[in-house]
Amino acid sequence: MYGGGQECVDRANRENALYLKAVGAVLPSGKRVSVDEWNGCDSANNGAALSVLVSPELRRDELRKAFVEAGWSPAWQACAPSCAEFQLVDQVGQRLIGIAFEEITDTSPKGQREGLSVSVAAADSCWDDSGYRCG
Repeated sequence: MYGGGQECVDRANRENALYLKAVGAVLPSGKRVSVDEWNGCDSANNGAALSVLVSPELRRDELRKAFVEAGWSPAWQACAPSCAEFQLVDQVGQRLIGIAFEEITDTSPKGQREGLSVSVAAADSCWDDSGYRCG
């Protein structure tokens, strides 16, 4: 099993930085309302992901078009069926990063957040409980 603890958290932080960089050309900080980071270090000892809530003026179709124009490809063409949870993917160095668009309707008293969110994660399955094999 892959070592967890701080080693896992450090790796997850590097992964999330890579994901944010991957979407940064299309979603610079001015187009982001918030960025939530996730990691599986408390349970699975692997995995990381981002959820980017985008500015309300951005529409899904326009955002998808912007990603495609920036070089992102439909996941079904690039890596199906292994990355079916993603709508678009992009090769970043040796890594394959995927994104999925989601409408957020969290209106809980604490959250009060809704709008279009972009989920970002690795689409290359190189980090699991057996270790990190992404180079």
